[in-house]
Amino acid sequence: LLTHRRIKEVLINSEFSWWKDDYQEFYFNLNKARLTQEDIQPIDLFASINPVFGKDIYTGTIVVNEETEKLKLSSRQSQEYDVWSMQYVPQTIDGKPYKLAELASVEKGQMPQKVCKVNQQYRLCLQYEYIGASNQGNKIQERDLKEINAILPMGYTAKSESAYWYWDKKDNKQYLLLLLIIVIIFFTTSILFNSLKQPLAVIFVIPISYIGVFLTFYWFKLNFDQGGFASFVLLCGITVNASIYILNEYNQIRQRKPLMSPYKAYLKAWNAKITPIFLTVVSTILGFIPFMLGPDKEAFWFPLAAGTIGGLAMSILGIFLYLPLFTLKKQP
Repeated sequence: LLTHRRIKEVLINSEFSWWKDDYQEFYFNLNKARLTQEDIQPIDLFASINPVFGKDIYTGTIVVNEETEKLKLSSRQSQEYDVWSMQYVPQTIDGKPYKLAELASVEKGQMPQKVCKVNQQYRLCLQYEYIGASNQGNKIQERDLKEINAILPMGYTAKSESAYWYWDKKDNKQYLLLLLIIVIIFFTTSILFNSLKQPLAVIFVIPISYIGVFLTFYWFKLNFDQGGFASFVLLCGITVNASIYILNEYNQIRQRKPLMSPYKAYLKAWNAKITPIFLTVVSTILGFIPFMLGPDKEAFWFPLAAGTIGGLAMSILGIFLYLPLFTLKKQP
């Protein structure tokens, strides 16, 4: 891409972004011709360097105080040698001495901090700045994609995302599932409550919980993938469940005591059901916290846990404030 005069600032990341990520790493630029000439595989080259410069090398497990712990080793030289030493300190491959500088060069460049998994496939996003007309830029992009796909190995594909990649049409099909879930909830609660208004009060709490999901992903700059969508589906059931508890108890109280004030009946239903509802929300949040602990952020479980926790926290406000406003009629 950088061979084009109008293309610059090529970035590779795990997700598309409107800002530049300045994260850089050292990487090996292998001299493939020399490796072929010396009959050395890249994995053999890495194996010769790893004992000297390796860190956190997994070697097995040990039992300490009746608990299993992972055993990882780090080379002492890795703390003493620098990049220059890595390139020019002699190493041995199959009994022959070599220097890394003879087989590869160590360079520093832009690297993705993580690799995300979307639709059971690992994905890297390539972005670049094109100076010129958009039509010409699209033609160059289509031509380069054909050339890249022709040389990619089996299992790899390169494709273009829409300029509005976040709301791309081909990705909106899965959101029809949310609409189907809402329709099922509406018919089910209509039969339960024998009403068309109360199911709307139940359903309209769902978007309020979604606000918590959006805020969580925005504040913590998380990648919205299958985990985020799964949190949407999960929140549909949990938030609706809490609203159904309160309204069902409210209707039963009104049937038993028709002369009781609606406000008093709702308050009585609230006092009867808020404790199990609150305990359900808290226990669900605590159950998802382990997925957010640790240095590794799983591509599916971490967004699912973050979205669910944020949505549940916001749903409490919806149940506290919105549900009674929509359910109770304003008295003159």
